Amino acid sequence: MVLSLLAWWFPWFRQLVLTPGTAPTGVLGTDGAGQPIPTSGSFPERVTQTAFLAVLALLGALIFTAPIVWIYTVMLRQKGYDSSFVRMLIMLPVVVAGVVQVVRGDLALAFALAGIVAAVRFRTTVKDLQDAVFAFAAIGIGLATGTGAFALAGALSCVVALLFYIAWHFHIGDSEQRLEVVQTDRTLAEALVPGEPTAAVPLGDKSIVKPVRVQDMETLVPHVERLADYVRADGLRKKGRFRELLLIYTEDPAAARKHMERLLDKLARRWVEVDLISANGNGEGEIQVIEYLVRLKSDVNVARMTHAISDSGNPIRAMEVKPVTGMREQMT
Repeated sequence: MVLSLLAWWFPWFRQLVLTPGTAPTGVLGTDGAGQPIPTSGSFPERVTQTAFLAVLALLGALIFTAPIVWIYTVMLRQKGYDSSFVRMLIMLPVVVAGVVQVVRGDLALAFALAGIVAAVRFRTTVKDLQDAVFAFAAIGIGLATGTGAFALAGALSCVVALLFYIAWHFHIGDSEQRLEVVQTDRTLAEALVPGEPTAAVPLGDKSIVKPVRVQDMETLVPHVERLADYVRADGLRKKGRFRELLLIYTEDPAAARKHMERLLDKLARRWVEVDLISANGNGEGEIQVIEYLVRLKSDVNVARMTHAISDSGNPIRAMEVKPVTGMREQMT
């Protein structure tokens, strides 16, 4: 309506809104079947129609991109993702739809825009092929809505989102070393950190730190994947990454957790509790294991941390310390 009034009152704005060559004569655009939509009515009505179709295409691009962006953030919320890439996924189809609206049917203008885009130097490289597929899907949605093929845009959005969800939910194509867990001569820390050659260091009552039983191997797989998600997400940090996995064996997890949190606040630069695991892996044992990822302060070593943790009167029976650097390098 605003464009119609401006075009009616100001002749110069009329030329700005409907410049020659933006669309074939007497045509606003194409419908979902690719058929031309003819103009009708007075000039202000034609301006309103043009603006309406343009806004509809841009809003359609934004709406149909929402499932793509949502599934991307769900899939990578544990691994971590670049927020600028998410914003790009939101804006890219809208921009593409706008460009298609500008070019509509004008071959010379299409070549001109292609030359302008070619002159722009893009320095960002896509490290994950999966991100490239998301970007191509966003471009496809923008092209479909820009040409008025809203049904195709909706179908593309739903199918791509569904395919990515199925691949993510069922771990299709994952190359994580899940079989590393099925070894009978490993302690819990060594079973949780596949890919790290350094042996775990058991401390305290070593009779509690026993090799993982064969019947408990399968139950450890979710715990390995959970730890892997934390390590993979932490690998996105440039500095201050976690270095050690710390397992605390206790019969009183609440008291041990309170004791450890007080000590880790003093001894570690960063720490996070990852999981609570039964010592025998099946939930039937009395000994529970609290799992931490830690990065000690520069003036604190494992010996000092061990001495602080092993003070008399605490609820901790034993513990294991194992580096996670090899596991992180293997995944990233």
